[in-house]
Amino acid sequence: DARASQLANALAARGVGRGDRVAILSENRAEYIELLLACARLACIAACQNWRMADGELRHCLGLVEPTLIVASPRFAQTAGALAAELPGAPEVLELGDAYEAALAAQSGQPPAVRPHPEDGLVILYTSGTTGLPKGALISQRAEVARAMVAASDLPTTPEDGFVAWAPLFHMASTDTSLATLMNGGKVIVMDGYEPDALAEVVAKERIGRLTLMPGMIGGFIEAMKRLGKPAKGVKYCGVMADLVPREQLVEITTLLDAPYLNTFGATETGSTPA
Repeated sequence: DARASQLANALAARGVGRGDRVAILSENRAEYIELLLACARLACIAACQNWRMADGELRHCLGLVEPTLIVASPRFAQTAGALAAELPGAPEVLELGDAYEAALAAQSGQPPAVRPHPEDGLVILYTSGTTGLPKGALISQRAEVARAMVAASDLPTTPEDGFVAWAPLFHMASTDTSLATLMNGGKVIVMDGYEPDALAEVVAKERIGRLTLMPGMIGGFIEAMKRLGKPAKGVKYCGVMADLVPREQLVEITTLLDAPYLNTFGATETGSTPA
């Protein structure tokens, strides 16, 4: 709570205000969640960049949002700096690590005086649709609250149900569910991508509401759970797109987790829960 407010104040000190875009180019890290919460407090917008893209594609995506500031992890700081120099106004790049911590330490942990409106944008997530270059889907604060409420009514959960954000936070699979889990009082465990043995360890130690499992990764995760030899502490639901998963894997993973596998569909613009 205090760090999110410190970050919001640090953003404001750098000229970020209501409706401004703060681009983030980073792998999954705890600071990513802090940035989402800080933007919510300041009524600005986190533009979540897909680090898998080529420089030309990233240049296009950054150009769409014209960021006031770019936050980048050390892994992508050089790329962010080079692209920032080509953007209008050459926005500052704030690097996660020492510079980021110093920026927070210089600020108060009291929330900024800004009062966000429900229709203020909160995140921009990019979607290619079916053709051409990526488009930015602007999702408001109200929309993220609504998505969380629909999810809670469709898939009941409690504050004891955590979420593992291993899928990229530039994608709604992790961003939506991380925000919904925090709104519900639950714990978000942030992982730097899919690593089956590490994910199996988390599942054995933490209670999970919805465990994101993608087709193509389930066989490896089954083997990791078997290697670990420990049961899941408690998973309520797992999966996405069961139609793309071999039936024998569905049987095995739902048995190992003692949880149903959801067949879901969604869109970045609307979220997954309406379907």
